[in-house]
Amino acid sequence: MLRDMLQSCSRQLPSSVQADELISTFVYQRNHKVQSSNTIRYNRLMPRRNERHARRLETSVCRSKYLTEDGVWEICSLHFDKYAPRPAIGRGDGLAREVYKVGLSLDPDGVPYAEHANIVGWDDKPGVPDNELKHHWMAKAQKMAPHFRYVERQNREG
Repeated sequence: MLRDMLQSCSRQLPSSVQADELISTFVYQRNHKVQSSNTIRYNRLMPRRNERHARRLETSVCRSKYLTEDGVWEICSLHFDKYAPRPAIGRGDGLAREVYKVGLSLDPDGVPYAEHANIVGWDDKPGVPDNELKHHWMAKAQKMAPHFRYVERQNREG
């Protein structure tokens, strides 16, 4: 796994996220999965405010196309499990094109790890309370979520 992390650090990633790139979001509760379709629920794609980035609305994802299976879970252990209410039990994998189809963008900021990106471009009007905009965010997340296949975490060392 250390080899995957070292390769991750030295790998030169494309400066923009391509439509055919696989991206992942981590899942920490069983009810974040739609059992009948083996996909994730929209709430795993809802944006949160980043206080360090001018309160920008964003959804954190991993550019998993460039990682081995072990590499994805190592990133999860190091950068998700420690901060989530519970360690991840799985992840949702989908193509970046699903983000672009709903009029959103991906910002491959590479922080805190090389393959990190944020889904950005959510409707956000200054002076309008979040609870008045939330239905716009939900509609976009609901359109994307069925395209994110759920993958169970097999090895839970994190």
